[in-house]
Amino acid sequence: MFDISSARFAFLDLETTGLSPWFGDRICEVGIVISEGKRIKEQYRALVNPERPLSPGAASTNGLSDHDLKSAPPFEQVAPKVLGLLSDTVVVCHNAQFDIQFLDSEFKRLGHEIQIPNLIDTLKLAREFYDLPSYSLLSIAEAFHVPMTTAHRALDDARTLRGIFFAMMDGLKQFNRPLDAYIGIYNSPAWPNDGIQLPTELGEAIYSNKRILIRYVDGDGNETERWITPRQIIGLADYVYLQAYCHLREAERNFRLDRIVEVKVEI
Repeated sequence: MFDISSARFAFLDLETTGLSPWFGDRICEVGIVISEGKRIKEQYRALVNPERPLSPGAASTNGLSDHDLKSAPPFEQVAPKVLGLLSDTVVVCHNAQFDIQFLDSEFKRLGHEIQIPNLIDTLKLAREFYDLPSYSLLSIAEAFHVPMTTAHRALDDARTLRGIFFAMMDGLKQFNRPLDAYIGIYNSPAWPNDGIQLPTELGEAIYSNKRILIRYVDGDGNETERWITPRQIIGLADYVYLQAYCHLREAERNFRLDRIVEVKVEI
């Protein structure tokens, strides 16, 4: 049984080139905070050369560029450090299945299958026990008065993740449940049985049952802004798309998800 005051935690956040390792997207930044209880023992940040371009959506979110990543080491070189930091810890992620599927994909490229016997997803915790208007990392941090620095950079988000985890666990003391009750086991995802995992903000917007305003970059690099009504997420031969009614074109359209650079839900 784990004791939250002394357990060794690894707060993990990743930045990626896009939304789906199944279509070749890769990790481009790793951030990990190691703590024993609340005491920070180590912090690790590494840019990673993903050996492929960043998508417009990813670049607009994390602020990285292909130039930033060109001289970074490939994942193969940072993998031993990452694996060492995660070993014998309770791994904590926000929207764990999204991040861990990328980690799983990278290690499979190296002929290694990761096992995470102790995993906590703060997104799952928040949705189960707290009534909030949004469950993005930023929104939860604001709700629990956890300070944030640079959003959507791996180490900064890992630090924020640590803050919201302990804030939520303090709030859950009333249930008098052991830490073990919140821990799950990671199983390697299998396409397409586990469905398409999306970043929290994007998923909330798409499934809001409201019109959304998007900024979209097409294959030629042209950017447009338009209102759309989402229909469904579909996986086509080349990537993951949002099928929606486009109010600009007054017709059904498919929008490649990694080309959406901004999304706002109609109020």
